Amino acid sequence: MKKIDRSGQTDEMTTQGIGKKKKSKKFFRRTLLGLLIVLVAAGSVIGLGMWTSRYPDKMNMGTNCNMSDMGYMANMCQMGNTSVSSGPVIPIAKLQAPQTAEHVDAFTLTAEPAHLSFGPGHSADAWTFNGTSPGPTLHARQGDLITVHLVNHLSVGVTIHWHGVAVPNSADGVAGVTQDAVKPGQTYTYRFVAKDAGTYWYHSHQESFEETGKGLFGLLVVDPAKPTTHDDVDVALALHSWDVLTFNALAGTLHISARPGQWVRLRLLNTDNYAHLLTLVGAPFMVAALDGHDLNQPTPLTGTSISIDAAQRYDLRFRMPEHGSIALLAANDNGQYQKTPAVMVGQSSDSLASIVVPTAHQKMFDFAFYGQPQQGTVNLQSHFDATYTISLGAMFGFSNGRPGPVFTLDGKSFPDTPTIVVRPGQLIRLRFVNDSPLGGDHPMHIHGHTFIVLAKNGHALTGSPVYQDTVAVGPHETYDVAFYANNPGLWMLHCHNLFHANHGMDMMVVYPNISTPYTIGYASGNFPD
Repeated sequence: MKKIDRSGQTDEMTTQGIGKKKKSKKFFRRTLLGLLIVLVAAGSVIGLGMWTSRYPDKMNMGTNCNMSDMGYMANMCQMGNTSVSSGPVIPIAKLQAPQTAEHVDAFTLTAEPAHLSFGPGHSADAWTFNGTSPGPTLHARQGDLITVHLVNHLSVGVTIHWHGVAVPNSADGVAGVTQDAVKPGQTYTYRFVAKDAGTYWYHSHQESFEETGKGLFGLLVVDPAKPTTHDDVDVALALHSWDVLTFNALAGTLHISARPGQWVRLRLLNTDNYAHLLTLVGAPFMVAALDGHDLNQPTPLTGTSISIDAAQRYDLRFRMPEHGSIALLAANDNGQYQKTPAVMVGQSSDSLASIVVPTAHQKMFDFAFYGQPQQGTVNLQSHFDATYTISLGAMFGFSNGRPGPVFTLDGKSFPDTPTIVVRPGQLIRLRFVNDSPLGGDHPMHIHGHTFIVLAKNGHALTGSPVYQDTVAVGPHETYDVAFYANNPGLWMLHCHNLFHANHGMDMMVVYPNISTPYTIGYASGNFPD
């Protein structure tokens, strides 16, 4: 019978335990090494993505280089390009308004910090023009020369872009393209002729996502030289979200005085980055103008909701009833109309208590079928000198060194987005296609020109001709638009959800042989969005 040596048994068990520990340590080391390799690889990918997406130190948007291949350019001409151009070079400073005119409207706007109160329990530190946000509403007459003197009392650089106005290129207010951002303590003067009557607005176009959001905006109203309608009450209203949605910086009820029988015009501007749902209660109303341009033969609407997207303007007209007041209401994020904020039009003694809040299931206003057509306007059968399709997209990646959402035009983010090159006198057609499951609405805005809206989702408009500078393209929608190349310069075309623009959704529409001394990038500190 074999005797078991217990000390030997212990030695054998100890040896086995040591072997298991060694294997465990090897497995642990290999796991750590594998994780380290994964982390290093991921870090390298992230670092490479951040670095390659970073803006260059200098980007010059000038086109005074060889542009014999007209149309869709893959990239802009970069600083230092001295290729022979196809014609005489025009410095951007030459694209300016007259120095004087018979009628001059002069304004001063001072960019300065302020603490604003929007009503009980709501306030914010803001960046303002002349101590208020919205800044002062500027009034001018069609045909007048407008001069605006900008004084910067902020700690950051600012500009002023005249949204929707066909300004000469040197007055467009885009940092790094038409000027340098106005540094703290500096001044700058804008000069342009108010060619078209309508409702327009102004905002900073240096770091516009941050600076517009913090309050650097206001309205510009150009009265027609020969009015075709008369309004007894005419009020401009800006929607803006601070810690709460406001009308003209008021989170409660804004009262506008009007008497029975008077005609009222409300000029609505959405300064936010997303659409707001509005309705008018108490009387039939008309949508008289979109983005400052009159609609042909508008008809009365009742029980109708209006979706006003980022940067868009709607002019509403109505006649005061013999009894009662009119209320302008906004819906919350769930589409339910609320009594605050609100605009009450009528007698000062009137209150919201008498207003019946409508349901969220009203019919929606659609300009494609509103008003009456006009002969002789551009349509889908017109001859176009060039046609481009622009795909609006979104993905996750890197934009200017930042990981997160990236918004694209034809699959590229700025500064790698394609550029459209046009010649004076051309009629250009664009098709916007929002085919991305991400990103939501894209309110596409063109500088220095106005879109003629031709079709929505492939169907031609059947109502009034529609002219807009900001066309809101919803998910899975397409819009066909056209514009005349009638304002030489270097112009931005971008999404006016300024978060989207800040994360890549910008491109350029340019004319050949335009030079600019300004650059976008870290060297100059000019960042338009």
